Amino acid sequence: MTKVSNEEQSNLLFAPTPVTTETCLNCQHRERHQCGGSIIQYCGVRKSNRTYNGKLKIKYKTKACSQFKKTKE
Repeated sequence: MTKVSNEEQSNLLFAPTPVTTETCLNCQHRERHQCGGSIIQYCGVRKSNRTYNGKLKIKYKTKACSQFKKTKE
């Protein structure tokens, strides 16, 4: 094992997270369901206990999560 200095270790701990400009609109996991006259969008990966189908309700302008996969065009 290689030794990591305290300075390097603190840099690793506080490194900024990468900023994504992607949104749920371009995600492969986005699912659309028609409910009456409106269309509701859900994430196929993230779960929720509040919806009837167990999937998280999303808006297409929401910033993409870490499980984002770009749609194939």
